[in-house]
Amino acid sequence: MHNLRSRVNWSRRIAGPMALFATLVVAPAAVAHTVLVGSNPAVDSTVTSLPSKLTLTFADNLLQVSGKVLNSVSVTDSMKMEIASNAVVKGNTLTADLKETMAMTGAFTVNYRVVALDGHVVTGKYVFTVGTKAAASPTIAIPSSGSQNLVANLSGSLAGVKNSTASGVAHLAFNFSTKQVCYTVSETGLSGITAMHVHPMMQGSSMNMTVSDEVFILLNNSAVNATSPVCTSVKPLMMAEIVANPSHYAVMIHTKDHPDGAVAGWLKKSN
Repeated sequence: MHNLRSRVNWSRRIAGPMALFATLVVAPAAVAHTVLVGSNPAVDSTVTSLPSKLTLTFADNLLQVSGKVLNSVSVTDSMKMEIASNAVVKGNTLTADLKETMAMTGAFTVNYRVVALDGHVVTGKYVFTVGTKAAASPTIAIPSSGSQNLVANLSGSLAGVKNSTASGVAHLAFNFSTKQVCYTVSETGLSGITAMHVHPMMQGSSMNMTVSDEVFILLNNSAVNATSPVCTSVKPLMMAEIVANPSHYAVMIHTKDHPDGAVAGWLKKSN
């Protein structure tokens, strides 16, 4: 009986660590976190007057814990004065009241810090201007049907790789009827491809780009030099944001030699 009890106790001591080890091995690593997909005032927009409220819209709902402030936003005017207050989270939106300021025109800077449902902290910053030129409506319509073709010309220079001869082209078709993006990617000069993503990245005046670690859409590596498109399911809101603002997003291919990005290119509309 003593030996049996010892074997049982030994099994229990081993089962706990083994179960934990199995959990760590089987549990998939998170490859994507929420990102900002819309704002009012919009990114880099110009509005005729300062609105009374700021609204930030994210791709997924934000984490909320009773009694704790996890999600916040700061808005400063051209005199570096804070004007945001009463931040409220509802689902995937974060709103804040904007108070009147002595600097009612000029550049206003938005800094946000939010927590995705997977616990990942996402931070971001953008600028809008209050002046005489009115901005286009920031509302993004989500089509229920139809498709839009986008293309990205990939190069090593845009990924920050100097003296690279690698290149490629990514063709993406966003289909709102099937809620999928179907794509093919051709490349030359690459080896050891590890991953391929659509990253959120504003196209700037510089031809050098640095893509953040945020992944907007994970693309399947099987689409590289494929004879037929590969399709991935994507939320309609995310597709609508990309189609409305393609130059805010870049396709990047990562390799073993260049884990931060071997080639990349901004999206643009294609016929």
